[in-house]
Amino acid sequence: MRKLKITELNRLSVDEFKQANKLPLVVVLDEVRSLHNIGSVFRTSDAFLVNRIYLCGITATPPHQELHNEGYTVLSIEQVEGSTMLGDLVLDADKKYAIVMGNEVKGVQQEVVNACDGCIEIPQYGTKHSLNVSVTTGIVLWEFAKRMMSF
Repeated sequence: MRKLKITELNRLSVDEFKQANKLPLVVVLDEVRSLHNIGSVFRTSDAFLVNRIYLCGITATPPHQELHNEGYTVLSIEQVEGSTMLGDLVLDADKKYAIVMGNEVKGVQQEVVNACDGCIEIPQYGTKHSLNVSVTTGIVLWEFAKRMMSF
């Protein structure tokens, strides 16, 4: 087995990426503070052809109403009562989605959860209460891309 060179990976150029059909998916980062996590989310979003990324710093209201007005189903990635486990998530080929990722310590703000159409949870079996936001984003984007690219 020979390791492939970067020039053999057949990746899109910047211009080709701009013209490529994107997933009908938006990532919203709600109060994510770490530049490392933000950079990781950008890189992972690039890998899965995510349509857009919204960065919501300390703004009072993230752009959820705008996303709803544009026809997106907005889902928080958060542990809440009645959440849908990621493995049980059913996506509709006729819909566009936005996922909200929360702060490294506090998660998605309750007011943001309240504005969402639902919440997705990643099952966890160890002693920790959560995963790193960039790891969570990677897992969720992989699941969305796997399911949406087969539409």
